[in-house]
Formats: sequence, structure tokens, C-alpha cells
Amino acid sequence: MNHNPEWWQKFYTGTWQQVQPFLRTLKQTQKEADFVEDVLDLKPPATILDVPCGEGRLTMELASRGYKMFGLDINENFLEIAEKNVNERGLNVTWRQGDMRNITWKNKFDAVICMWASFGYFNEKGNLEFIKTVSRSLKKKGSFLLDTPIAETLYPKFKSQGRFKIAGVTVLVNRFFDHKTGRNEEDFAFIQKRKQTKYHSSIRIYTYREVVNLLRQARFGHFDAFGSLSKDAFQFGASRLLITARRI
Repeated sequence: MNHNPEWWQKFYTGTWQQVQPFLRTLKQTQKEADFVEDVLDLKPPATILDVPCGEGRLTMELASRGYKMFGLDINENFLEIAEKNVNERGLNVTWRQGDMRNITWKNKFDAVICMWASFGYFNEKGNLEFIKTVSRSLKKKGSFLLDTPIAETLYPKFKSQGRFKIAGVTVLVNRFFDHKTGRNEEDFAFIQKRKQTKYHSSIRIYTYREVVNLLRQARFGHFDAFGSLSKDAFQFGASRLLITARRI
């Protein structure tokens, strides 16, 4: 199957943009922020980059706790929403529009976080370049937290079809794993008031070993892996991989 290498430029628009804010509750966001602070051993006013930050859900929660927050995303609409919400809450966050494969800050951050399955969008070269640009943006011994689905989390319970309803929108999903490319291809149909919008996503699904190899190529070491926000040790069949690494 041939995937559109820039599928993400269309995907996070329109109906998806309407639905995304409802996919995580405030309580879930707070739990994610607790996890970030705990596993990265951070305290305010540490400097943190959230990439890609979307509409700034987690960025703002950490900013409210006293962290010096930066958010990077390619989606202008998300950043406009983020800026509006920050102003309403009286928070101070630096937003920047840009490609996550080219983080222009150098040796700046105490930590970088990439949460909520926002990794694997690109080809092999692009995914590695993202990890490398994260490394360059960190201070020496700075920490990176990557939250991503991998083969060991997805395929023990793989379902080719899914259906759910959120914010008045019915979402239908058809999934296909392309073993030749190592990518999970998903066709989405968003149905609202008899109007249907279709989207496609294509995510490179790595194994645990492949993720660690990418991190090592980018001068990361000292890995810790968790299978949930409750800090369960990662194992085959876990719901997700949350892996921390330190720049060396």
C-alpha cells in the first residue's frame, strides 16, 4: 500500500480538530503531567519543550505548575487555539510553528516530551531526524520522554475495525498493517449530521529494540520504560510504551 508521506498535513484539520480536544479529560491531562514530573524528576522552573504540542493541552497544564514551557507544532489552527487558551488562563508559554524534524533551539531544554502517539509519522530518515533534533535541543544530560505505540503494544490485541462516538461525531476506523513498510495504515470516517468526512493516517510501528536503537543513534542513553501512567514496568502486551532517555 502506498501511503501519502504528508498525510498529517490534512489529518489534523476539519472534523478531527473539532474532536481532538474531547479525547482527553482534564483529569487524564493532570495524570500525564504528574507522570512527566515524576519520571523525569523535574521541578519548576525547569524548561520543557512539548513537541508536537497540538492545541497545548499538556503544555498549559505544566505551565500552570510553574514550568517554563515551549510548544512546537506545524498546525497553525492548533496554535491559535493554544494562544487563545493561554491568554484566558493568564499563563506564559512560548509557541512556535514549525516542523518537528527541525527544532531550531540548541542546548536549551531541561526536558523534551513527545506524548500521545505523535511519533512515526515520517519515513525512516525523517523519524530519526526528529530524534536527533530533540537531542540537539536538550542541555547535556537533559531528558526525553517518548510516548508511542509499538509492535509489542499494538499487535497482541490488534483489531482491524473500530467504532466510537465523541462530541456528537461517530468515528469509524479500518486498520491495516503493511508488513512490507512496517506501517499501520488507518482509514477514518467521521460522521456528523449525515455528513461524512474521510481521513487517512500512516504510522511507522517500531519494535522496542528499534526505538532504543534510534535513541542511541541520537546520543541518548540511560533508558527507563513504562507500560502505563501508573509506572508499571514495560512488557509485551502493555497498553503503551513510555520511554525516558537522557542525552549523553
